[in-house]
Amino acid sequence: MKTIRELLAPLAKDQTGEQIAAHSYGGLTKAQIETLAKRDIQTYTGKVRDVVRMGDQLMIVHSDRLTAFDKLIANVPYKGTILTAISDFWLSEAKKVVPTHLISRPHERVLKTERADPFKVEVIVRGYLAGSMARAYAKGEREFCGEKLPEGLKNYGILPKNIITPTTKAAAFEHDEDTTPADLIKKGVVTRAEWDEISAMSLKLFAWGQKVSKEKGWILVDTKYELGRTKDGQIKIIDEIHTPDSSRFWVAATYDQKVAKGEAPDMEDKEIVRRYLIEQGFSGNGPVPKVPAAQLIALAEVYLNVAEKLTGKPLMTAGPGQSIDVEKLV
Repeated sequence: MKTIRELLAPLAKDQTGEQIAAHSYGGLTKAQIETLAKRDIQTYTGKVRDVVRMGDQLMIVHSDRLTAFDKLIANVPYKGTILTAISDFWLSEAKKVVPTHLISRPHERVLKTERADPFKVEVIVRGYLAGSMARAYAKGEREFCGEKLPEGLKNYGILPKNIITPTTKAAAFEHDEDTTPADLIKKGVVTRAEWDEISAMSLKLFAWGQKVSKEKGWILVDTKYELGRTKDGQIKIIDEIHTPDSSRFWVAATYDQKVAKGEAPDMEDKEIVRRYLIEQGFSGNGPVPKVPAAQLIALAEVYLNVAEKLTGKPLMTAGPGQSIDVEKLV
């Protein structure tokens, strides 16, 4: 086993992409999926994770795929291992606050979880004016996903209270659409009672996440949660939570200074790649620009910093060229 940090360092100078490819894991192979299918084991390929269904349990396999603007951008070496460690930490700790679907972590890239029937909604919880809501606010919109926003909010500023701005849950690489709780209930996506429970759980989890993040030196700005109903009828948190893929984190120590200057806060999430893509004129339409190796490794190091600060120890890996013997895990 080696530390991920020592393996990442030389990859930033990779001009051909060959080294990055050698250190990246693309997910389940076609042959593995076909072999599992012969055993009547179902699989699903998402944007960045592959899911293997085994009765009432799932194996969630984290690849190194990176997406932005609902497009596949590139592979980021060891991203899957890092995100598995982050999700394992948060889902384990979150059980002190709300029920989650996590059972165990049998492999550095795999989480074993309870199977749940997911609600077709992404619960976006926000504590600050940022992202798509900030862009809408700048255009004069004062109602966002059913939430009325007061005048005088500042970009990157804290909101009067934490709010939920839900989106529809689209298929992989399809675009999620903003919606409102009223529309979700009207369309039968959730009942009123289900939404009340989902929203209460989400706000409770987010407030707890902000508290833990503050202790680590971060501001948890916003995040997305997914929830589902397990076999025993309980609503639980599913998927990942509070990762740099699903959340915005700002560095607390420099936040006031940056915002006072009208600058964007220092970030601990994949915004660095989003901004690079925007600078290249890409925001989801047209061909995806090639992201330089240095940018990909910088992102991996951001994720790694988050994981190691959460767990308090260096993150280890079996190294490059690894494959997952899923058949043994199931």
